[in-house]
Amino acid sequence: MNRRAALALLLFSLPVTAMDVQGHRGARGLAPENTLPAFARALELGVTTLELDTGVTRDGVVVVHHDRRLNPDVARGPDGRWIEAPEPTIHSLSFEELQRYDVGRLRPGSAYAQRFPQQQALDGVRIPALKDLFSLTAKDKAIRFNIETKISPEAPGETLPPGPFARALVAEIRKAGVAARATIQSFDWRTLRIVEHEAPEIATVYLTEGADSNPHKVHASGGRIWSPDFESLTEAKLAAARSLGLQVVLWTVNQPADIERMLRLGVDGLISDYPDRVIEALKRRTP
Repeated sequence: MNRRAALALLLFSLPVTAMDVQGHRGARGLAPENTLPAFARALELGVTTLELDTGVTRDGVVVVHHDRRLNPDVARGPDGRWIEAPEPTIHSLSFEELQRYDVGRLRPGSAYAQRFPQQQALDGVRIPALKDLFSLTAKDKAIRFNIETKISPEAPGETLPPGPFARALVAEIRKAGVAARATIQSFDWRTLRIVEHEAPEIATVYLTEGADSNPHKVHASGGRIWSPDFESLTEAKLAAARSLGLQVVLWTVNQPADIERMLRLGVDGLISDYPDRVIEALKRRTP
């Protein structure tokens, strides 16, 4: 029995309902975020879902990257130096141009590096195309994908508009044949509405944070899966979500005490930079 099958068997025995263990940006606490090595590490750990972010290059390639611009705490240019402001947007670069940047380690001394001291540095790692991730996981017919559209109405010039962005992502998901195992999530609900209208076979996830985390608002907008930051979730909000028929998947839960607390609440899934910690917590709950 492989690790994911063993985990699935374990999950069925737990008092939590349909617990979904999602590796945030692959497994950001352990390997460079949103890279093929990070996703491979998450698969080794036995996650049920790979959580990731996407952008679209100037020449229309859907790529896996968190920020609308290259991140100066992550990206080094062809000369090996850390990039400086103004950072280029993903959408301003062709895929070939994007491949010149190394994203395999964190900038020494940065606050980002201090947050993730266990992240393994891997020089020579590039920003992957989404199709490359699908190729990496092609033999795994159980793994799921939770894919975010990195777009904001506050920065309309930095990405494709909502329609073309959503359609480009949907096309890649359909081409890979993983629509039944994929969800598209976003803080920018415009992209979700396009997916729901044009690709109803792909489930959508409504991301919220802080004061905007309101299950009634999600339900009124047609959402079925609500993904708030874990710190904004209360027992009352969870009860309201359940009464509205919403699934609840929390981001980003990293500390063992928080993981245990969220498991006790009985949510449907946890997104974590350290999915190994979530899996260990689930094992401890086995009778």
